[in-house]
Amino acid sequence: MKTIMRTITIGREFGSGGREVGLKVATALNIPFYDKDLISLAAEKGEMSPDFLEKYEESVAHAPFFLPRSGVFSAYQQPMTDKIYLSQFQIIQSLAAKGPCVIVGRSAGYVLKETALKVFIRADLSARVQRKLALGIDIPEDKMPQHIQAIDKKRSQYYQHYTDQIWGDVQNYNLCIDTTEIGTDCGSELIMCYLKQLGEIS
Repeated sequence: MKTIMRTITIGREFGSGGREVGLKVATALNIPFYDKDLISLAAEKGEMSPDFLEKYEESVAHAPFFLPRSGVFSAYQQPMTDKIYLSQFQIIQSLAAKGPCVIVGRSAGYVLKETALKVFIRADLSARVQRKLALGIDIPEDKMPQHIQAIDKKRSQYYQHYTDQIWGDVQNYNLCIDTTEIGTDCGSELIMCYLKQLGEIS
């Protein structure tokens, strides 16, 4: 199989199986896959703990201002959420520059809007609830829809805040896939089919 020459970015609704789709595509193409790995990379780059990053990444909620090693606070210091975004922005560009890969979330499609294949994965709420319940997440079934919608809202606000675009808007993606009926196997196959039609893989 001919190796794809560009990065694939995947935006996803929570519980839609976007991460699974991305991982399956990366495995099929034998290229690197990045999701939460970016948290560790950003932590190394910005000298922030992974736990702190995980709490505030993909969020525009109020977070502490970044305090440098010197401990000297300046009015010009960035809010922590801005610093996290900038760090991940630079890491995404760096990873894509090294060669083709799959990157899930983190507004990667916007960061690489001129070069990447941009995919968005969605599914009906009921299907996403069942997917998350099947994973054994410690949230009662009657509370799961609100949990999913809250995370989607957080992602949407983050995306719009940093890109000035609408999260999930079809105009921002090359390919949008609904996994409600077809699942993640077929979802990944659709991406592979799309790449074949473009002549990027054989």
